[in-house]
Amino acid sequence: MMPMSVTLHSGDLSIPEIVEYARRAEALGYDGCWVTEESGKDAFAVLALLARETSRLRLGPAIASIYSRTPTLLAMAAATLDQVSGGRAFLGLGTGGPGFVERGHGLPIARPVARMRETAVIIRRLLTGERMTHEGHFFQVREFRLRERPPRADLPIFFATMNPQTTRLAGELADGAIFNFLTPAHLAREVRGQLQEGAARSGRDPGRIQVATLAVAAAEPDSESAWNAVRRTVAFYLASRHYFHLFEAEGYGDLATKVRDAWEAGAMDQATAMVPDGIVGHLTLSGSREKVRRQLEAYRDAGIYPIVYPIFRRGRAATDLHAAIEWIAAIAP
Repeated sequence: MMPMSVTLHSGDLSIPEIVEYARRAEALGYDGCWVTEESGKDAFAVLALLARETSRLRLGPAIASIYSRTPTLLAMAAATLDQVSGGRAFLGLGTGGPGFVERGHGLPIARPVARMRETAVIIRRLLTGERMTHEGHFFQVREFRLRERPPRADLPIFFATMNPQTTRLAGELADGAIFNFLTPAHLAREVRGQLQEGAARSGRDPGRIQVATLAVAAAEPDSESAWNAVRRTVAFYLASRHYFHLFEAEGYGDLATKVRDAWEAGAMDQATAMVPDGIVGHLTLSGSREKVRRQLEAYRDAGIYPIVYPIFRRGRAATDLHAAIEWIAAIAP
């Protein structure tokens, strides 16, 4: 099976269900499990448990917010997870959604690109185990090192990116970039060039930067109820100002504005109905097995690493998450 990971919102399943989901993914041949951190469970606590319950999966948060945790705490958490997992850890960084950061933490999402840069620089230096000083705009670290030398100074760091500035920064500093709804056409038209621009700043080989996408997936092929659940998820993302550039780059900017207006007015069902079948199919792993297999082949050929994100129907979280990763694994090239 082509390299792929799975993800889930940790608040959607119980701890035993999350463990079973990760074990099943590993048995099916997926090579990673990326755990979100928003209003659910603490990501690193869950990941540490999964490290003990699996033997092969790469494990990390997708994503840990650069606002809710300091760089020092992020470096400590990543190094600890790497130790517990025997070198299978990675670190996914991003701003976090407005609901989590602004409403949940009461923090403004201010100067995100500059904060991401400073956070990543501090983390990378702390992971060397050497004593360091950093006098920055957001953080001042003075003559400090981690008490325990981290297992790997080169632990992979991914940036979640939703705009050209962060994509260029990922090219400059990160080991990988995580997108939402990335298509091969968008990658070729815009993203590759931005990663190359960033890599040129630091003299890096852009070919070494892994490009990953959150791949929204239906619970069942050819199922109307599963398709409609995915449509609502697409509408939710279209309605978010946070993700506007991603849809504008795909040519869906006008639709995103209309869906957002309806969603913010409280007409969620109307907003969902606005999303055409063609756009749902274009952006997600939903529909017939043949169609989804072609999408996975296109991902593989373009060098896009899918992070399968199953969408479940009401009251069927565990069942639908398992069903989605099973049927996708069965058809993956």
